[in-house]
Amino acid sequence: MNRLLLLVVLLLGLATTGWAQGCVPTPNSGACFKAYDVATGQELPFYLCVGRAVRLRDCSGKNLNPAQIYYRQASTIVCSGFTDTTTTFTPTAPGVLVITQNTQGPQGGSQGIIFSRNFEVKSTPQPTFTVTTCTPGFVQVTVTDATYDQYFVQVGNDAPQPAPRNVAVTYPATNGPTSVTVIGRYTQTGICTGAATRSFTPLPPPQRPALRNLAVQGSTVQLQFGALQPEYQYSLQVTDAAAPGGYRTVAAVPSNLTSFTLNNAPLPGCYRLLLEDKCQPAVVSSSSFVLCSVALTGTTQNGRNQLSWTSGGTGGYTLTRTDAAGATLTLPVPAGTTQYTDTAVTCGSVYRYRLTQTMGTTTSTSDEVAITTSSGAAPAAPRLQATFNLRNQVELTATLARSPSGGQLTYLRNGEELRTTSARTLRDSLLTPGLADPLCYAVRFQDACGNRSADSAPVCPVLLEARAANDEGTTIRLTWTALRGPDATTPISYRVLTLSPTNAVLRSVSVATGLTYLDLQPPQDQQVVRYRVEATGGGLTAASYSNVASVSRQVKLFVPTAFTPNGDGLNDVLELKGRFLENFRFTIIDRNGQQVFQATNRAQTWDGRIGSAPPVPGAYAWRFEAVDQSGKRTVQSGSITIIR
Repeated sequence: MNRLLLLVVLLLGLATTGWAQGCVPTPNSGACFKAYDVATGQELPFYLCVGRAVRLRDCSGKNLNPAQIYYRQASTIVCSGFTDTTTTFTPTAPGVLVITQNTQGPQGGSQGIIFSRNFEVKSTPQPTFTVTTCTPGFVQVTVTDATYDQYFVQVGNDAPQPAPRNVAVTYPATNGPTSVTVIGRYTQTGICTGAATRSFTPLPPPQRPALRNLAVQGSTVQLQFGALQPEYQYSLQVTDAAAPGGYRTVAAVPSNLTSFTLNNAPLPGCYRLLLEDKCQPAVVSSSSFVLCSVALTGTTQNGRNQLSWTSGGTGGYTLTRTDAAGATLTLPVPAGTTQYTDTAVTCGSVYRYRLTQTMGTTTSTSDEVAITTSSGAAPAAPRLQATFNLRNQVELTATLARSPSGGQLTYLRNGEELRTTSARTLRDSLLTPGLADPLCYAVRFQDACGNRSADSAPVCPVLLEARAANDEGTTIRLTWTALRGPDATTPISYRVLTLSPTNAVLRSVSVATGLTYLDLQPPQDQQVVRYRVEATGGGLTAASYSNVASVSRQVKLFVPTAFTPNGDGLNDVLELKGRFLENFRFTIIDRNGQQVFQATNRAQTWDGRIGSAPPVPGAYAWRFEAVDQSGKRTVQSGSITIIR
């Protein structure tokens, strides 16, 4: 609206001969002058430019003396004081400029013709703008100037392109230019222009950021990354399905840093470092590999610390534990697992854990988890297995419902404490088994936190006794006590095992009922007969054996009172007969006390000869000494007569 009014004023001024108060009107004088641009010779009908030379020319068509044509420039019409006939001048300030022409008459003075024209002087300052260097090959220009009606941007020697005001426009700069020129123009006049040039430095090629380490501490995420390029800008982003592109910017990262701390970080979260040039919108962007936080949690129960974790990343894990003394230990974490039970801990002690996930050259470390190992409910009562071994020692085996680290087992015999140990097995060797003496065992467990279980169900192994049923021991009676297992409702079955001297099972007989067995056919070639009872059932997970009971039968030698070594084929030699003749010495002595024969096995016989001499009739003394299988010594003696 202001421009329209100004144009109306100018048009009115151009069409009217102006005069000031006191000026002599000169209607129809035919006065006229025009303004021209000195540099181009172009006529300037309405607008002049600050700093651009203007030449005035009379256009009245009269033969006027130039020395008598005067001009004055002012903001209004002037009627006097004309002293300058110069026709060339340069406007110095913008605004409305009134140029008054005075053509003097023959008398001179102020009686000439006064004629004026109104012009608008346009300012031509250098336009203001900003230059932002984008990735190599691009530059962004924003015209911030408000002086001109239109603007043009020229990158290097490329053709100028129209540019809007206050809008960032990205231009190609592919031929290596390093300068930008912005030109401002007015739509009413083409000669009033302003230009400004600024240089820029092309950016180096962008390098992909390297996010190397992520560590969580409380609600803070600490990041480490490789050196950044100061020519670019960086932002830290976290995955967010609701955000455009699936990532949300949480912080700007200065390019002079190699580490960054994000407070009140979104956790758990997967992070990346994004590189962009400084143009808006960015021409180039490049992100690091995504690095996800690791969430570690821990609980304690029954003297064990239970760790579990989650992570949005992939890779192997390393779990470290620091105890109260500051000693750090790396704990083995099997591949593919997401939990770990630390049993090598002590109740009441504080342990600090951290979990690190490694993916190539990057690592993500969890927040520290501190656990004070504590106890929980009392452990369940153990189960006990009791059995005699072949040396008549009771072997006890305790089984726990869980497998806690540490803790103590207290074994009891007939209600009295036998021993306290961490061992899951115990051998009771100070025994002399007998049916009259009860023999029952139990066990209880106290974990590392001091929680004590109840006593286990008692287990009473079988006690076996064996006795000869007759003098010769050709029948043997076995009697035993009942097995007592942890489950009284489960039936029990028995088998009688006959053993060899080397503990091989010679015979096995099942006993359907009762706790006795009469062996009518004990081994005839064994002086000591050995037995064992095998019991199964009663809630035991394996067979329980009784003690080894044995019956030692007497060693006997049968020696004739006489024999006749006369070669008739009857009673010609002395043969040793008896039972269980194994480890013995048999000696014959003559009447002079001289030894004439000795045998140590039953195959040795005596034909009555002494050396090579024929048998001498008469009486001879003999002596028999033997040690049976039980170690008992037997001595027999007598006499034998040689008859011809």
